[in-house]
Amino acid sequence: MSDRPLDPALVSAAVYANSFRSVQRAARATGLRTYSLRQDALRHGGDHRVAEEFLVNSRLRRRDVEFESSVGAYFTEAGATMASLVGRLSRPSTDALPLPSPLPLPMSVSEAIRQRRSVRTYTGEPVPLSWVATLAFAAEGVTHTTASGDSGVEMALRSAPSAGALYPVELRLAALRVTDLACAVYAYDAQRHELVTVGDETALDGLMESLAVADEIVMCSQAALVCLFVARPWRSMRKYGPRGMRHVFIEAGAMAENVNLAAVALGLGAVDCSSVYDDEAHEALGIDGVYEAVVHAQVLGTPA
Repeated sequence: MSDRPLDPALVSAAVYANSFRSVQRAARATGLRTYSLRQDALRHGGDHRVAEEFLVNSRLRRRDVEFESSVGAYFTEAGATMASLVGRLSRPSTDALPLPSPLPLPMSVSEAIRQRRSVRTYTGEPVPLSWVATLAFAAEGVTHTTASGDSGVEMALRSAPSAGALYPVELRLAALRVTDLACAVYAYDAQRHELVTVGDETALDGLMESLAVADEIVMCSQAALVCLFVARPWRSMRKYGPRGMRHVFIEAGAMAENVNLAAVALGLGAVDCSSVYDDEAHEALGIDGVYEAVVHAQVLGTPA
């Protein structure tokens, strides 16, 4: 950060302009032409303020008996057993690809944080499968197992934090240029540290077309892979109610940052990307977009 002092007159002008525009809610207000017109139109119509309603409806309040009893049920032996089954899905072994062990990252956390930048241009060179294994493990790999409560039920703990260890967010990978890996869409099975094919090249093409970003902004055409964070919100909401949706987004963010830092250590470029046409992505993945939905994405590749 520069120590050069700011021009006091410029600061006063910026504060004045920002204050004036936020009151006016005009199309020319700070933030360019975003959703200020819709905000202004709320005075004249019945449009729902969806984002604000979500914040209000997911507030935690004292003496919420329903919330407390719902959370408390998970501390019973039956609840702990149910939670321990998370991620233990029965998948056809013919679709599974065991991954190599994750590589030790040759960089300290502090240095990875310092070097992290959004990288949007790529060379188109393929990346090793071992790097993909390392990224997937960083996102949600099983790092430890522990006994839960008096029941002794074994819980698998992962690299990213998850409310109640429910892990409602699953990592899926659109493999574009990965050595020894066919171009397809895969789900990462954290319990077994393997990839499971969930979409062929047609699904992969549909998924890439659902990215609503021009190559001049993010060079997706030259990327090596796209990480998709697919959530099953009700896995969290059945315990925490509407507040569980907040936990879903927090978990996806934690997973994405783990991927970002691992990418830096490996010498990969990565950028978080919310520019996804949701309905098209869901159709390509064969999911409904409500009970199972894409909540975040990242584009990665060899930096240009």
